[in-house]
Amino acid sequence: MQKIQPEAVGVSTARLNRISSLLSSYIESNKIAGAISLVARRDKIVHFECQGKMNLSANKLMQEDTIFRIYSMTKPITSVAMMMLYEQGYFQLNTPVYEFIPQFKNLEVFDSGSATSFKTVKPKRPMIIADLLTHTSGLTYDFINTSPVDEMYRLAGIQGSHASGTLDDLIVKLAEMPLLFSPGTQWHYSLATEVIAYLVQSMSAERFDEFVKKNITQPLRMVDTDFYVPINKQERFAANYTHIDLAPADPLKQFSNYVTKQLTLDKTQKLILIDDSKSGIFSTPRTFHSGGGGLVSTALDYLNFSHMLLNKGHFNGLQLLSPKTVELMTTNHLPSDLANFSMGGFSETSLNGIGFGLGFSVMLDPVKANILGTAGEFGWGGGANTMFFIDPKEELIGILLMQLLPSTAYQIRQEFKVAIYQSIIR
Repeated sequence: MQKIQPEAVGVSTARLNRISSLLSSYIESNKIAGAISLVARRDKIVHFECQGKMNLSANKLMQEDTIFRIYSMTKPITSVAMMMLYEQGYFQLNTPVYEFIPQFKNLEVFDSGSATSFKTVKPKRPMIIADLLTHTSGLTYDFINTSPVDEMYRLAGIQGSHASGTLDDLIVKLAEMPLLFSPGTQWHYSLATEVIAYLVQSMSAERFDEFVKKNITQPLRMVDTDFYVPINKQERFAANYTHIDLAPADPLKQFSNYVTKQLTLDKTQKLILIDDSKSGIFSTPRTFHSGGGGLVSTALDYLNFSHMLLNKGHFNGLQLLSPKTVELMTTNHLPSDLANFSMGGFSETSLNGIGFGLGFSVMLDPVKANILGTAGEFGWGGGANTMFFIDPKEELIGILLMQLLPSTAYQIRQEFKVAIYQSIIR
């Protein structure tokens, strides 16, 4: 995609510079090490800037091809993979999940008790595939800490992006857990996208990472997007940090799933290294190809993915998805916004005025969401404060990449979004 003068597509250069000022303020106050910001409108790049450092100890500056752990920004890619199989007739959205995972046929719902002694009841209906895509399945995450079911996951060693073993192993463990609620009755962020990855693998008879490579990353020319960073690219792989003011007393314990074991806590530093570029789990091939948070990527790679979605499934002469499929995926599937349908807990988006489609959050009402935006825009974020959004009406894409845990640290993603929208002048 060509970079042009912003005014040619109705964007103010002077106003776009507020993005630079915003990120500089975070870098200069040692809240983040560095960031890459990218804005495209009407099929042209109007802003692409690298600020700060990708690795503090090595004194390496951010560069355009820096590789990031995108964590949950993997989920939209996994959802696209699943909907490719939907178009090929492998399933319907209301197909019960147990038709592909027989162990899920007898899942029950947690009713009362603790993580070690509890009662269950039968669900109101079986879990269907649409529930997995919309996070209404009744599954949860081990790190959320809002119910005994979350604790059961921890006791059973059930994890997402940093799990060991295989997707098959995860399914066996999940089949032994009660659901948090009856499928379809609430929204709750969860390991559902890992189950989707398993289903893609099972239906296609291909390993999940191979399916993604053949059908998504290769056609979209996402040359640096993969489930690990090979040795010859690790010099471009950003380090991952947390901030001492945000972290608990022992951040290395809190982020134990992310930590490179030989690292030690230095409380004299404001930014604490959680995972380096050469010895973490993303630095070697893995057997667990996480559909919920396993990918690394770059700004330009994710721009290609976003551009395909903005162009209704079309990219460089290829039609990866039907326009009608993209429309279905980016339409709200919930009966209300997340504030009214979510049971609470963690989310990569705010809840008021926001709905959820098949793998994406969807803006319903910017007034209720208390932020600049457009009804119908969609996107998602990742655990290290990465994010993207796509606004079909404004023909707009915004991408922000950094490496800072947790994603609830600051309002930087909301501020970035405001800085983009205020730059539009026509």
